[in-house]
Amino acid sequence: MSKAQQVIKIGVSIGLLGAVAYLLDWQQSRILIGNTPFSDLVLALGLLLGAYLANGVRLIQLQKRVSLEIPTTLFWGTYYTGLLMNNVLPSGVGGDVVRVILLTRRGYPVGALAASGLADRFLGLFGLLAIAGVAMMIVPAGLPMTESYSRITGIGLLLGAALGVWWIPRIGIWLLSFAAVRISGQLRAKISKGSRVFQQIFDKPARMAGPGALSLLSHALLILSYASLGQSLLPGLSLADYFLAIPGVMLILVLPISIGGLGVRELSTVGLLIWLGADQQAALTLSLLFLAITWVSVIPAIFTAVHYGFGKAEIKEYTDAP
Repeated sequence: MSKAQQVIKIGVSIGLLGAVAYLLDWQQSRILIGNTPFSDLVLALGLLLGAYLANGVRLIQLQKRVSLEIPTTLFWGTYYTGLLMNNVLPSGVGGDVVRVILLTRRGYPVGALAASGLADRFLGLFGLLAIAGVAMMIVPAGLPMTESYSRITGIGLLLGAALGVWWIPRIGIWLLSFAAVRISGQLRAKISKGSRVFQQIFDKPARMAGPGALSLLSHALLILSYASLGQSLLPGLSLADYFLAIPGVMLILVLPISIGGLGVRELSTVGLLIWLGADQQAALTLSLLFLAITWVSVIPAIFTAVHYGFGKAEIKEYTDAP
Protein backbone atom coordinates (compact mmCIF):
# COMPACT_ATOMS: atom_id res chain seq x y z
CA MET A 1 0.00 0.00 0.00
CA SER A 2 1.34 3.44 -0.95
CA LYS A 3 1.65 6.21 1.62
CA ALA A 4 -1.15 8.13 -0.10
CA GLN A 5 -3.52 5.15 0.11
CA GLN A 6 -2.68 4.67 3.77
CA VAL A 7 -3.37 8.34 4.51
CA ILE A 8 -6.71 8.09 2.67
CA LYS A 9 -7.71 4.99 4.65
CA ILE A 10 -6.78 6.64 7.93
CA GLY A 11 -8.82 9.66 6.88
CA VAL A 12 -11.83 7.47 6.06
CA SER A 13 -11.61 5.74 9.45
CA ILE A 14 -11.37 9.05 11.29
CA GLY A 15 -14.25 10.49 9.27
CA LEU A 16 -16.54 7.51 9.90
CA LEU A 17 -15.73 7.42 13.60
CA GLY A 18 -16.39 11.16 13.66
CA ALA A 19 -19.81 10.50 12.14
CA VAL A 20 -20.54 7.96 14.88
CA ALA A 21 -19.44 10.47 17.53
CA TYR A 22 -21.61 13.19 15.95
CA LEU A 23 -24.71 10.98 15.90
CA LEU A 24 -24.16 9.74 19.45
CA ASP A 25 -26.01 11.33 22.36
CA TRP A 26 -23.18 11.08 24.86
CA GLN A 27 -25.34 11.65 27.92
CA GLN A 28 -27.80 8.94 26.91
CA SER A 29 -24.92 6.66 25.99
CA ARG A 30 -23.40 7.04 29.46
CA ILE A 31 -26.73 6.04 30.97
CA LEU A 32 -26.98 3.02 28.68
CA ILE A 33 -23.43 1.91 29.52
CA GLY A 34 -24.11 2.41 33.22
CA ASN A 35 -27.13 0.11 32.94
CA THR A 36 -25.10 -2.60 31.19
CA PRO A 37 -24.17 -5.35 33.68
CA PHE A 38 -20.44 -5.90 34.08
CA SER A 39 -21.09 -9.62 33.56
CA ASP A 40 -22.32 -8.86 30.02
CA LEU A 41 -19.02 -7.12 29.24
CA VAL A 42 -17.00 -10.04 30.64
CA LEU A 43 -19.11 -12.51 28.67
CA ALA A 44 -18.63 -10.51 25.46
CA LEU A 45 -14.86 -10.48 26.00
CA GLY A 46 -14.77 -14.21 26.71
CA LEU A 47 -16.80 -15.04 23.60
CA LEU A 48 -14.55 -12.84 21.45
CA LEU A 49 -11.44 -14.57 22.80
CA GLY A 50 -13.14 -17.89 22.06
CA ALA A 51 -13.66 -16.75 18.45
CA TYR A 52 -9.93 -15.94 18.21
CA LEU A 53 -9.10 -19.40 19.55
CA ALA A 54 -11.38 -21.16 17.05
CA ASN A 55 -9.89 -19.13 14.19
CA GLY A 56 -6.37 -20.00 15.30
CA VAL A 57 -7.10 -23.74 15.55
CA ARG A 58 -8.68 -23.60 12.08
CA LEU A 59 -5.51 -22.05 10.68
CA ILE A 60 -3.36 -24.68 12.40
CA GLN A 61 -5.40 -27.44 10.74
CA LEU A 62 -4.98 -25.84 7.33
CA GLN A 63 -1.25 -25.40 7.85
CA LYS A 64 -0.90 -29.07 8.71
CA ARG A 65 -2.44 -29.91 5.33
CA VAL A 66 0.58 -28.30 3.68
CA SER A 67 3.03 -29.94 6.11
CA LEU A 68 3.60 -26.86 8.24
CA GLU A 69 4.29 -27.74 11.87
CA ILE A 70 4.86 -24.48 13.74
CA PRO A 71 5.71 -24.63 17.48
CA THR A 72 2.72 -23.71 19.62
CA THR A 73 4.22 -20.65 21.30
CA LEU A 74 5.55 -19.29 18.00
CA PHE A 75 2.24 -19.80 16.23
CA TRP A 76 0.10 -18.13 18.88
CA GLY A 77 2.66 -15.35 19.40
CA THR A 78 2.66 -14.38 15.72
CA TYR A 79 -1.09 -14.98 15.47
CA TYR A 80 -1.82 -12.56 18.30
CA THR A 81 0.62 -10.03 16.87
CA GLY A 82 -1.40 -10.16 13.65
CA LEU A 83 -4.59 -9.47 15.62
CA LEU A 84 -2.98 -6.34 17.04
CA MET A 85 -2.22 -5.09 13.53
CA ASN A 86 -5.78 -5.87 12.41
CA ASN A 87 -7.66 -4.34 15.31
CA VAL A 88 -5.66 -1.47 16.79
CA LEU A 89 -2.63 -0.17 14.94
CA PRO A 90 -3.15 2.21 11.97
CA SER A 91 -1.06 0.04 9.67
CA GLY A 92 -1.51 -0.65 6.00
CA VAL A 93 -0.24 -4.19 6.55
CA GLY A 94 -2.95 -6.69 7.51
CA GLY A 95 -2.58 -9.27 10.25
CA ASP A 96 -2.31 -12.15 7.76
CA VAL A 97 0.61 -10.45 6.02
CA VAL A 98 2.28 -9.74 9.35
CA ARG A 99 2.11 -13.41 10.34
CA VAL A 100 3.56 -14.49 6.99
CA ILE A 101 6.42 -12.00 7.26
CA LEU A 102 7.28 -12.95 10.85
CA LEU A 103 7.28 -16.67 10.04
CA THR A 104 9.19 -16.40 6.74
CA ARG A 105 11.90 -14.51 8.62
CA ARG A 106 12.24 -17.65 10.67
CA GLY A 107 12.64 -19.85 7.60
CA TYR A 108 9.08 -21.04 6.98
CA PRO A 109 8.01 -21.29 3.31
CA VAL A 110 6.07 -18.26 2.13
CA GLY A 111 4.02 -20.28 -0.39
CA ALA A 112 2.61 -22.67 2.20
CA LEU A 113 1.95 -19.82 4.65
CA ALA A 114 0.19 -17.71 2.03
CA ALA A 115 -1.88 -20.63 0.69
CA SER A 116 -3.07 -21.69 4.15
CA GLY A 117 -3.86 -18.06 4.99
CA LEU A 118 -5.91 -17.63 1.80
CA ALA A 119 -7.75 -20.89 2.48
CA ASP A 120 -8.47 -19.64 6.00
CA ARG A 121 -9.99 -16.41 4.66
CA PHE A 122 -11.88 -18.38 2.03
CA LEU A 123 -13.53 -20.63 4.63
CA GLY A 124 -14.29 -17.61 6.77
CA LEU A 125 -16.11 -15.88 3.93
CA PHE A 126 -18.32 -18.82 3.06
CA GLY A 127 -18.93 -19.53 6.73
CA LEU A 128 -20.42 -16.04 6.99
CA LEU A 129 -22.68 -16.73 4.01
CA ALA A 130 -23.86 -20.00 5.56
CA ILE A 131 -24.67 -18.38 8.92
CA ALA A 132 -26.51 -15.51 7.22
CA GLY A 133 -28.47 -18.06 5.17
CA VAL A 134 -29.61 -19.92 8.26
CA ALA A 135 -30.58 -16.62 9.92
CA MET A 136 -32.64 -15.61 6.88
CA MET A 137 -34.50 -18.92 7.01
CA ILE A 138 -35.35 -18.37 10.69
CA VAL A 139 -36.93 -15.03 9.64
CA PRO A 140 -36.02 -12.53 12.38
CA ALA A 141 -39.02 -10.60 13.65
CA GLY A 142 -37.63 -7.24 12.62
CA LEU A 143 -36.71 -8.25 9.07
CA PRO A 144 -38.55 -5.94 6.63
CA MET A 145 -39.45 -8.63 4.08
CA THR A 146 -41.95 -11.44 3.63
CA GLU A 147 -41.36 -14.84 5.17
CA SER A 148 -41.22 -16.65 1.82
CA TYR A 149 -38.74 -14.18 0.32
CA SER A 150 -36.55 -14.41 3.42
CA ARG A 151 -36.45 -18.20 3.27
CA ILE A 152 -35.73 -18.28 -0.46
CA THR A 153 -32.85 -15.85 0.10
CA GLY A 154 -31.56 -17.98 2.97
CA ILE A 155 -31.60 -21.13 0.84
CA GLY A 156 -29.77 -19.23 -1.91
CA LEU A 157 -27.04 -18.13 0.52
CA LEU A 158 -26.60 -21.67 1.82
CA LEU A 159 -26.36 -23.09 -1.70
CA GLY A 160 -23.93 -20.33 -2.68
CA ALA A 161 -21.72 -21.14 0.31
CA ALA A 162 -21.77 -24.87 -0.42
CA LEU A 163 -21.07 -24.47 -4.13
CA GLY A 164 -18.41 -21.87 -3.45
CA VAL A 165 -16.50 -24.16 -1.08
CA TRP A 166 -16.69 -26.97 -3.66
CA TRP A 167 -16.01 -25.15 -6.96
CA ILE A 168 -14.02 -21.97 -6.39
CA PRO A 169 -10.82 -23.69 -5.12
CA ARG A 170 -10.94 -26.03 -8.12
CA ILE A 171 -11.37 -23.13 -10.51
CA GLY A 172 -8.41 -21.39 -8.84
CA ILE A 173 -6.23 -24.49 -9.15
CA TRP A 174 -7.22 -24.88 -12.81
CA LEU A 175 -6.37 -21.25 -13.54
CA LEU A 176 -2.98 -21.60 -11.85
CA SER A 177 -2.25 -24.75 -13.86
CA PHE A 178 -3.44 -23.07 -17.06
CA ALA A 179 -1.19 -20.07 -16.44
CA ALA A 180 1.81 -22.25 -15.61
CA VAL A 181 1.61 -23.97 -19.00
CA ARG A 182 1.83 -20.63 -20.83
CA ILE A 183 4.57 -19.01 -18.77
CA SER A 184 8.25 -19.92 -18.78
CA GLY A 185 11.12 -19.35 -16.42
CA GLN A 186 11.16 -18.80 -12.67
CA LEU A 187 7.60 -17.43 -12.57
CA ARG A 188 6.29 -20.68 -14.06
CA ALA A 189 7.98 -22.67 -11.29
CA LYS A 190 6.43 -20.45 -8.62
CA ILE A 191 2.94 -20.71 -10.15
CA SER A 192 3.26 -24.50 -10.44
CA LYS A 193 4.31 -24.71 -6.80
CA GLY A 194 1.34 -22.53 -5.80
CA SER A 195 -1.00 -24.84 -7.69
CA ARG A 196 0.42 -27.90 -5.92
CA VAL A 197 0.07 -26.25 -2.51
CA PHE A 198 -3.58 -25.41 -3.13
CA GLN A 199 -4.18 -28.97 -4.29
CA GLN A 200 -2.76 -30.21 -0.99
CA ILE A 201 -5.31 -28.13 0.91
CA PHE A 202 -8.42 -28.82 -1.18
CA ASP A 203 -7.71 -32.27 -2.68
CA LYS A 204 -10.22 -34.05 -0.41
CA PRO A 205 -13.28 -31.89 0.42
CA ALA A 206 -14.33 -34.26 3.22
CA ARG A 207 -11.16 -33.28 5.10
CA MET A 208 -12.35 -29.67 5.13
CA ALA A 209 -15.18 -30.57 7.52
CA GLY A 210 -13.06 -29.78 10.58
CA PRO A 211 -11.84 -26.36 9.43
CA GLY A 212 -15.32 -25.61 8.08
CA ALA A 213 -16.93 -26.40 11.44
CA LEU A 214 -14.37 -24.21 13.21
CA SER A 215 -15.21 -21.41 10.80
CA LEU A 216 -18.89 -21.63 11.75
CA LEU A 217 -17.97 -21.83 15.44
CA SER A 218 -15.72 -18.76 15.33
CA HIS A 219 -18.37 -16.70 13.56
CA ALA A 220 -21.05 -17.87 15.98
CA LEU A 221 -18.90 -16.89 18.98
CA LEU A 222 -18.24 -13.45 17.47
CA ILE A 223 -21.96 -12.89 16.88
CA LEU A 224 -22.80 -14.06 20.39
CA SER A 225 -20.27 -11.54 21.69
CA TYR A 226 -22.28 -8.76 20.05
CA ALA A 227 -25.52 -10.30 21.31
CA SER A 228 -24.25 -10.44 24.89
CA LEU A 229 -23.66 -6.69 24.80
CA GLY A 230 -27.12 -6.18 23.32
CA GLN A 231 -28.95 -8.09 26.07
CA SER A 232 -29.54 -4.91 28.06
CA LEU A 233 -28.88 -2.31 25.37
CA LEU A 234 -31.24 -3.72 22.72
CA PRO A 235 -33.74 -6.02 24.47
CA GLY A 236 -36.12 -5.81 21.49
CA LEU A 237 -33.78 -7.70 19.16
CA SER A 238 -33.78 -11.47 18.94
CA LEU A 239 -30.70 -13.65 18.70
CA ALA A 240 -31.58 -14.35 15.06
CA ASP A 241 -31.36 -10.61 14.37
CA TYR A 242 -27.71 -10.61 15.39
CA PHE A 243 -27.01 -13.72 13.32
CA LEU A 244 -28.34 -11.82 10.32
CA ALA A 245 -26.83 -8.37 10.96
CA ILE A 246 -23.28 -9.22 12.07
CA PRO A 247 -22.39 -11.42 9.05
CA GLY A 248 -23.48 -8.45 6.95
CA VAL A 249 -21.07 -6.24 8.89
CA MET A 250 -18.24 -8.74 8.36
CA LEU A 251 -18.92 -8.90 4.62
CA ILE A 252 -18.89 -5.10 4.36
CA LEU A 253 -15.49 -5.13 6.08
CA VAL A 254 -14.09 -6.93 3.03
CA LEU A 255 -14.13 -3.54 1.29
CA PRO A 256 -10.58 -2.08 1.62
CA ILE A 257 -11.65 1.48 2.39
CA SER A 258 -10.42 1.99 5.95
CA ILE A 259 -7.66 0.88 8.31
CA GLY A 260 -8.58 -2.50 9.78
CA GLY A 261 -12.26 -1.79 9.16
CA LEU A 262 -12.18 0.94 11.81
CA GLY A 263 -15.23 3.17 11.40
CA VAL A 264 -16.74 0.94 8.70
CA ARG A 265 -17.44 -1.76 11.29
CA GLU A 266 -19.07 0.67 13.71
CA LEU A 267 -21.23 2.54 11.18
CA SER A 268 -22.34 -0.61 9.34
CA THR A 269 -23.26 -2.26 12.65
CA VAL A 270 -25.43 0.72 13.52
CA GLY A 271 -27.07 0.81 10.09
CA LEU A 272 -27.93 -2.91 9.97
CA LEU A 273 -29.23 -3.00 13.56
CA ILE A 274 -31.44 0.04 12.91
CA TRP A 275 -32.70 -1.70 9.75
CA LEU A 276 -33.80 -4.55 11.99
CA GLY A 277 -35.65 -2.18 14.31
CA ALA A 278 -33.01 -1.18 16.89
CA ASP A 279 -32.92 2.17 18.64
CA GLN A 280 -30.26 4.42 17.08
CA GLN A 281 -28.59 5.53 20.31
CA ALA A 282 -28.50 2.01 21.71
CA ALA A 283 -27.03 0.68 18.44
CA LEU A 284 -24.36 3.41 18.45
CA THR A 285 -23.48 2.60 22.05
CA LEU A 286 -23.24 -1.12 21.29
CA SER A 287 -20.91 -0.49 18.35
CA LEU A 288 -18.54 1.59 20.48
CA LEU A 289 -18.68 -0.87 23.38
CA PHE A 290 -17.71 -3.69 21.01
CA LEU A 291 -14.82 -1.57 19.71
CA ALA A 292 -13.62 -1.12 23.30
CA ILE A 293 -13.97 -4.87 23.98
CA THR A 294 -11.96 -5.58 20.82
CA TRP A 295 -9.13 -3.32 21.97
CA VAL A 296 -9.09 -4.92 25.42
CA SER A 297 -8.98 -8.39 23.83
CA VAL A 298 -5.67 -7.68 22.07
CA ILE A 299 -3.80 -6.16 25.02
CA PRO A 300 -1.65 -9.35 25.32
CA ALA A 301 -0.60 -8.76 21.70
CA ILE A 302 1.51 -5.82 22.85
CA PHE A 303 3.84 -8.30 24.54
CA THR A 304 3.81 -10.81 21.66
CA ALA A 305 4.58 -7.97 19.22
CA VAL A 306 7.62 -7.01 21.29
CA HIS A 307 8.83 -10.61 21.51
CA TYR A 308 8.09 -11.75 17.96
CA GLY A 309 8.11 -8.38 16.22
CA PHE A 310 10.13 -6.95 13.41
CA GLY A 311 12.88 -5.61 15.63
CA LYS A 312 14.25 -9.09 16.34
CA ALA A 313 17.10 -10.47 14.29
CA GLU A 314 16.22 -13.04 11.65
CA ILE A 315 16.03 -16.51 13.18
CA LYS A 316 16.07 -19.60 10.99
CA GLU A 317 13.90 -22.00 12.96
CA TYR A 318 12.62 -24.00 9.99
CA THR A 319 15.24 -25.62 7.80
CA ASP A 320 13.09 -27.93 5.66
CA ALA A 321 11.36 -25.15 3.74
CA PRO A 322 10.41 -26.28 0.22
